[in-house]
Amino acid sequence: MKLFKSKKLIVGTAIAALVVGAGGAAFSYFTTTGSGSGTGTVGTSSNLVIHQAGIVYSNAATDNALLPGTSADVTFTVDNTSSGHQQLGTISVSSITTDAAHAGCDTATNPTWFTTGTDVVNTDYAPGNGQAVSGNLTVTLNNLPAIQDVCKGAPLTFHYAA
Repeated sequence: MKLFKSKKLIVGTAIAALVVGAGGAAFSYFTTTGSGSGTGTVGTSSNLVIHQAGIVYSNAATDNALLPGTSADVTFTVDNTSSGHQQLGTISVSSITTDAAHAGCDTATNPTWFTTGTDVVNTDYAPGNGQAVSGNLTVTLNNLPAIQDVCKGAPLTFHYAA
């Protein structure tokens, strides 16, 4: 019986040695280091489209139009046609124009006749159209010691810049 147990022990030990030896061979490797490189491209910004969403005149209860000494608050929406997020900092009026019949009622001819504010937005816009813009800006037809009759009934176009 003792011999039988020792044969079992010898066979078991031999099998264990083979498993350990085979396992060690399967996990043998060298260590090393390496390096490499790849390329990528960063896109660029695209222009946001600014839309005038509304205008509220300071004299809305009576005339509902700009008159010397009155103002209008303008609100906006923005379209981001890019596929990425874009930051809108500010919106301002770059110029005010009108039709030929009211030439002179514009900021190119009479830059002091109008005062405009700036809408400080500082908002990140995801891709999409018609997104509300916080805040507003004010446009004032200044009450000056000058005849401003050329502005009577003038259809004004506000040109915005961001």
